[in-house]
Amino acid sequence: MIKHVIRGLNVVEFGEGNQFSIIFVHAFPLCNRMWDKQVEALQDKYRVVVYDLRSFGYSELGDGHFTIDSHVSDLISIVDSLKLEKPVVCGLSMGGYITLRALELYQSKFKGAILCDTKAESDNNPTKLARAEQMKMIKNGQRDQFTENFIKAAITETNFAEKTELVEFLKKIISWQKNEAITGALLTLAARTDTTDSLEKLDIKTLIVAGREDKLTPPEFSKIIYGKTKNSDLKLIPNAAHLPNMENPDDFNAAILDFLKSYEKKHN
Repeated sequence: MIKHVIRGLNVVEFGEGNQFSIIFVHAFPLCNRMWDKQVEALQDKYRVVVYDLRSFGYSELGDGHFTIDSHVSDLISIVDSLKLEKPVVCGLSMGGYITLRALELYQSKFKGAILCDTKAESDNNPTKLARAEQMKMIKNGQRDQFTENFIKAAITETNFAEKTELVEFLKKIISWQKNEAITGALLTLAARTDTTDSLEKLDIKTLIVAGREDKLTPPEFSKIIYGKTKNSDLKLIPNAAHLPNMENPDDFNAAILDFLKSYEKKHN
C-alpha cells in the first residue's frame, strides 16, 4: 500500500507493481473505505487506486463547494499524476455521476468503465427538494437521524436487520465526514448536468451494475444506460440495494473480476 497526496486529495494505491489498473470513485456520503472488499479481492493481480473525494475522508475540505466537473478534474489529476495508462474507472452513485461526466469529457483517458447504481439523468424537482431537506437536517444538528435514514434507504431491509456489522461500519464511515462535506455534496448532486446524450458516444467496454433491490437509484436507470450504450453488459446483484459492493461483495466482486479478466485477455 502506498499513500499519496495529490492536489490535497487522499489517494491510496494497492498492487502498485501490477500493470492493469482500476480506479474507484466512492459514493455519497462515504469515503474510499467503502471499497475495502474490492481492494482485498483485486490487489494481488491489479493496480488498485482508491481515493477520498475532495472534502471527504482525509482529503482537503476547502470551502466544501464543488461541482461534478471539479470532481472530474480531481479524478483526471490522479490518473495523470500516477501515470495510470488508461485505467478502468469504477464509480458508484455519486461516484457514478462523476464517472459519467469524466467519460463525456475524457473518454480517451480510460480503457473501460464500471457504472454502479447510478443514472445519467439529472435530479428532478422532488429529488432536489429531498436534498434540501437533508441539508436542513444536517444544519439543524440531526446528523444521527440523517445517518439512520440514509442507511435504511441504501441497503435492503434484510441486510439492515441482519448485517449489524455492515450497518455499524456505514455509521462509522458517515460519522467521519464533516458537515460541510455532506451539505456541499448535496448541492453538487442537485446541480449536476444530465449526461444521457453522451451515452451513445461511449465507445469503451462498460459494465453496468446495480443492486436488484435498489430504491435510491432503481435498476430501471441502469437498464436505460445499458440500452443507450453500444458496448456494455448489465449485471443485477441479488440480496443488495444501493451499495451492492458492501452488501453482497462476493457477487459484486465476481462481476468485476469477470469483466476485468475478459477485458484484459482481449487487450493483451
